[in-house]
Amino acid sequence: MTNIAFYAPGVRHYDNGIFQNKAHSFCNISITGPACQCCCEHCQGRLLQNMQSATEPDELISLVGRLKQQGCRGVLISGGACQDGSVPLTRFAGALQAIAAMGLDVVVHPGLLSEAMAKLLAQAAVTRVALDLIGDRDTISEVYHLDRTPEDYRQSLRTAREAGLKVSPHLVAGLHYGQIRGEYEALNMVVAEGADSLVLVILQPLPGTPMGGISPPPLAEVADLFRTARRLLPHTPLALGCARPPGLYARAAERLAVEAGFDAIAYPAKETVDYVYSLGYNVTYQETCCGILT
Repeated sequence: MTNIAFYAPGVRHYDNGIFQNKAHSFCNISITGPACQCCCEHCQGRLLQNMQSATEPDELISLVGRLKQQGCRGVLISGGACQDGSVPLTRFAGALQAIAAMGLDVVVHPGLLSEAMAKLLAQAAVTRVALDLIGDRDTISEVYHLDRTPEDYRQSLRTAREAGLKVSPHLVAGLHYGQIRGEYEALNMVVAEGADSLVLVILQPLPGTPMGGISPPPLAEVADLFRTARRLLPHTPLALGCARPPGLYARAAERLAVEAGFDAIAYPAKETVDYVYSLGYNVTYQETCCGILT
């Protein structure tokens, strides 16, 4: 029997008539508040505004302690990036260790990862590291505003693996203004370096950003990317993450992920749920980040 997991972390309400998640079961926290030095073209810091803020280590520990009392079982720790592409996590290393010691799942999004930061995250015993992977230099420059190369992103993945961290890279289909550009090179990075799982998401144009009016990548190109990911990584768990354009596009993308043999989907539509059950799949539900997929 084929297995598939549906992920519905409590950062947003989800109810498909079969499963309903609980508020605060999983929370997203920014250690920079709404601030970001990069102001990437697709986000402009807007995604940070939807996160809870904890800009000091003691504040982070206190916040997570309160969330745990409310039933929280895991957190994503992220924040705005510095001009070198990293998230300024160094002074939060002790706080991350304290949070992990509380028994929560701790997923960290560090941006580009240095050896020193990788060692600190390993010492903190975080659950999973979510790394961005970008395979096109123009995308890094024009979208992320960074003077970096695809090799820097591959090295970030290699560094995480060498530090013994469990790694779940994230790959954004259509990151270059809706175009598929470096995504296949990013897949090759995972083939070369390995990963504990891979999360694919699709550019979701946000109103008020430079990409607010663009079209997401054509679904036929998304289907090719999904099938290639499964072919190149036959033993790596694959997830369709929570970011994707809403409505009919999202439902079509979810079906493509099922047909490509993905192992997990975040926040699937009712039509996708019904389709999977009609196939006779063994379905499980998780209220955590799909990056923890194993």
